[in-house]
Amino acid sequence: MKNKATEIVDATIQLYAELDEMVGLISRVLAKFPAETVPQRLKPFLGSPSVEFVRPFMKGDGQIVLQLEKHSMMPKIQARIPGEWLVMHQSELTTAVREIYWDEREHSLRRELTRLEKSIGDHNRQAEYHRVRANEARREYDRFAASIRRRLVRKSRAVEGDSDD
Repeated sequence: MKNKATEIVDATIQLYAELDEMVGLISRVLAKFPAETVPQRLKPFLGSPSVEFVRPFMKGDGQIVLQLEKHSMMPKIQARIPGEWLVMHQSELTTAVREIYWDEREHSLRRELTRLEKSIGDHNRQAEYHRVRANEARREYDRFAASIRRRLVRKSRAVEGDSDD
């Protein structure tokens, strides 16, 4: 029985060492990218965290929950990783992390581009509305100014006509 317990402890220590190595690799891969562009689901791996606790995710989607310990303001943070990452070679894991980064980056840039295009369209519509309103106001002002000039001309003619008598 004691031998079995020792095997379990050794296997657990080995698992944590392998997970720490994997988390370190993920952290090194992400360190090559600007931190503000790292996808939210990969942010827990920034800053060389170490694995504190591991458990399978309860929904049966093959994910594993890692509780990571960091030397920061929030020392404990959870991260989910796909279960298949546990059996990947380092180069495959590096590729998988980079794929997630670039896929998320592409989606966030596409969302930002869509938002900006919509904003430009909104501004253009608003600018066109203001141009139309300004043109209407200019025409109204011109009509009003012309009306005042005509009245002044009539008045001045009327005054001149009265003074000729």
